[in-house]
Amino acid sequence: MMNTGQPILSIEKLHKDFRDTKALKGIDVSLDKAGVYGFLGPNGAGKTTTFKIVSGLLAPTSGSVRICGVDVVHDTRDAMRHLGVLFDSPAYYPYLSGEENLEVFARWSGRKGKRKISDLLSMVGLGKSMKRKVEGYSWGMKRRLGIAAALLDDPDLLLLDEPTNGLDPSGIAEVRELIPGLAYENGCTVMLSSHRMEEVDQICESITIIHDGKIVASGSVEGLSRAEPFVEIMCDDTDAAKELLRRSSDVDVVEDAGPGRIRIYSARIGASAINRILLGNGIEVRQFAEKRESLEEIFFRLTGESDND
Repeated sequence: MMNTGQPILSIEKLHKDFRDTKALKGIDVSLDKAGVYGFLGPNGAGKTTTFKIVSGLLAPTSGSVRICGVDVVHDTRDAMRHLGVLFDSPAYYPYLSGEENLEVFARWSGRKGKRKISDLLSMVGLGKSMKRKVEGYSWGMKRRLGIAAALLDDPDLLLLDEPTNGLDPSGIAEVRELIPGLAYENGCTVMLSSHRMEEVDQICESITIIHDGKIVASGSVEGLSRAEPFVEIMCDDTDAAKELLRRSSDVDVVEDAGPGRIRIYSARIGASAINRILLGNGIEVRQFAEKRESLEEIFFRLTGESDND
């Protein structure tokens, strides 16, 4: 780890074209401190393309990427000294132990291994299994071994592409518990790509949402959500309920929320008073609740995607 005074990751006006396809359309991302940052987007949005450019595996069409102030395109070797990466399917030698795999990887990649391999394996929960052959590892253990490999040179920036993909519930819990420790106990900046909204919501302090090759939003979940809570109602006649409430001076916004449901924002009366208005006008209310916008709802609202797509 080193403090260069520069942003840990700086992506500016990044474009990537594949023949007639514009995969990235001028994206900007800046990460300035240690923490866990989510990178969200639907399939084909540009997440993996961005990660591959940051990792030096793809050249951008235009724009710049810097890690700790070092240009990834023009000084790739130096930039990679600050970076650790876990992509979706790391490959191992099954007949070697976890410890031996990391030793081979360190030699093959030219990494000096700033941390002891045994310490890294203990950090990711494989201390007792480091002498076992990898062919006997579970998928979750292999994912944690991949994280250990990415940490060999004590990087400033760690990219994790779908780190819990393919894991069973216990494996997911183990990796989710591990990631915040890497950031807050070891001073690493973690950029996490995931399709699991609940995962990102639980462990990321900030998120960046990419859609159709463009950044559509960036910030904390609280900052991206509609700040005010809302009342969600299930009733037998949503059209009549919306018309009635829109005429009320105590309600500013009424929206559809799916079949048989409406949402009320910026209400100056409580849910029970809204319930009385509807019941008093012959509208049967089956259910109502006060809620806040979830990360999944934020995502669908900002990207225009549907949870039924």
